[in-house]
Amino acid sequence: MSHFVEWGICCVWYKKFKKQSANSAPLLRVWTMQYAVMLLAAIVIIVLFIGMWVRTNAYEQSFQLLQLRAEQQSETYERLFEENKPFTGLHGIKSIRIPHLVIMQVVGVSGATEMIISKIAVPFELENIPASYKKVLAGKNVREKINVGGQTWLRVGVPIYHNNTVQKALYLSMPAMSTSLQLRRQFSLLGVFSAIIALLGWLVIYFLSRRLTRPLRELAQAARQVAEGEYHPSLPEGPLKEEELQQVVHSFRDMASRLEQLERLRSDLLAGVSHELRTPVTSIRGMIQAVQSGVVADKEADEFLAISLDEAKRLQRMVEDLLEFSSLEAGAAATSAEYKPVNITELISGVIRQLKSLDDFSDIHFQMNANHDEGHQVENEDIWVMGDAGRLRQILMNLLTNSRDAGAEQITINTQINEEKRQIIIDVFDNGKGISEHEKPYIFERFYRGHKDRISGHGLGLGLPLSRLLARAHGGDLLLLHTSSKGTVFRLILPS
Repeated sequence: MSHFVEWGICCVWYKKFKKQSANSAPLLRVWTMQYAVMLLAAIVIIVLFIGMWVRTNAYEQSFQLLQLRAEQQSETYERLFEENKPFTGLHGIKSIRIPHLVIMQVVGVSGATEMIISKIAVPFELENIPASYKKVLAGKNVREKINVGGQTWLRVGVPIYHNNTVQKALYLSMPAMSTSLQLRRQFSLLGVFSAIIALLGWLVIYFLSRRLTRPLRELAQAARQVAEGEYHPSLPEGPLKEEELQQVVHSFRDMASRLEQLERLRSDLLAGVSHELRTPVTSIRGMIQAVQSGVVADKEADEFLAISLDEAKRLQRMVEDLLEFSSLEAGAAATSAEYKPVNITELISGVIRQLKSLDDFSDIHFQMNANHDEGHQVENEDIWVMGDAGRLRQILMNLLTNSRDAGAEQITINTQINEEKRQIIIDVFDNGKGISEHEKPYIFERFYRGHKDRISGHGLGLGLPLSRLLARAHGGDLLLLHTSSKGTVFRLILPS
């Protein structure tokens, strides 16, 4: 009964714990308490099963012990028969040893009680001749429970042989309270061992959970630092034995570095957008006001209006770039896209002629080569690709403009057909200053502007990211193959 009470207390305590755990709590406390509850529940269930098993087998063990003693006493009687010694009186009592609380009764073949030996007062019910004595005289062992004054007694009867003939019936009786006392002792020992196991198990769980949650607690603290704007948080030091935790720490460190870079990009974006949008708006406003107020007139007024129109177009292009980039980044193609066969050789030649007409590209030497994947050069061969000519022109313009901004004096465009992979590869080489090592990972990041652009306040940082998105919209890609102080190589891959 006491075990069921303990089980009920554990259930109530567990429900209370679950109610409290609805609120957030430290990871170590939650895991330790949950493991402790599961451990206690498992131990209680095991103890209940063991207790039921012990209680079920307790009487069986007592009967077996009592029968063993009865058989020993029967053998003593048989020896006295063989030695022709009397088994009554003082000599018989001294020859037969019985434990305390055990009553021995000998019944003859006539059905009369011949002897009762006991160290305690014999209850009246046990002085009567057992009803099962005939079975014992027939050579059978008997076991029975009898009620004596409201108390349960265990009684075992065995036959006494002489010359292979049953001569008498021997009974041993013992109160069941000794069995109950034994059960209580066993349950007490079981409870002590269970408590020791529960305590040791909880300690093991606590220290293992503490060791496991320590890096997680440090990561939680690092996350709070990052949330407060500290992008170099304190992370668990040294290599961790757990591969998953080690990966989490590395990923967290990379994430913090990434967030720091994005925060810097956000600041640069605000500065760049505010500068790029404010400059044409201010210029347009000032020139229109000058024309409206009559400060300028005639040809000068027309020139002011033309400049204002150019600034408005530049402003429109920047807005369109932002909208187009957002559309491509979301995976949606612009409605103006027209995919049809495009002559890449002719497209590149047209872009080169267009740029040579500009003053900024007048000092740059362009060279164009076409090759097969075997490596031999092909003269005057048209290379066709399915795509949007305007978008492909925009990619090439962005790449060549970046080469000019890097100080290139010579730009070489190599076109190669890879028939095995069914690809058209366009490599743009320049001999400019290249891209610094710390800027290489970010050149395709949206709104990222290099050091030179940040100083001059030029551009929104969308040229290369937009070009890559346009290349991928065609089913290809844009890669940075190589960069150094001697030049840079970009590769545009398009499906053939």
